[in-house]
Amino acid sequence: MPMDVDVEGVGANSPRKLGVEEEMAARTDVCELATPAEAAGFLRTTVAKLANDRYMGVGPGYVKYGRSVLYPWKCLRAFVDEHTVRGL
Repeated sequence: MPMDVDVEGVGANSPRKLGVEEEMAARTDVCELATPAEAAGFLRTTVAKLANDRYMGVGPGYVKYGRSVLYPWKCLRAFVDEHTVRGL
């Protein structure tokens, strides 16, 4: 289920399509916080897995505002960097 987004002002006044990862990266310029659904899409997991990780005290850093849970994009990127396995 590819998600493409039109981007205005790219090249010579011609819109182009962005993939899911590029769309997520583009959204970080607009909003510094991701919803659980956006974070799950970025990490290619489920919202339920993120909720379980919060309960267990593992997973990416998050912000709790009232009953809402939001993930700073910088925490999501740091989580990916910290859990990247590098070969010898």
